[in-house]
Amino acid sequence: MPAFREMLEDGRLVADSNGRLRYPHGAPVGRMILIRVNKDGTPQYRESAEEWFDPGSERARDFVWPN
Repeated sequence: MPAFREMLEDGRLVADSNGRLRYPHGAPVGRMILIRVNKDGTPQYRESAEEWFDPGSERARDFVWPN
């Protein structure tokens, strides 16, 4: 999952105090589901967003980062 590693290094993902990856507005990163494997052997993943919420939502405004 090089794309997520790159996002973590760029600061677009943050690990909370429990070690869970989150977006800067607090929504957790969902589970990665393998969609297919390309002909060159590169896996393609898609994120499952069961707990995700929009950055401008009330839930994002009320989110408290775990200590």
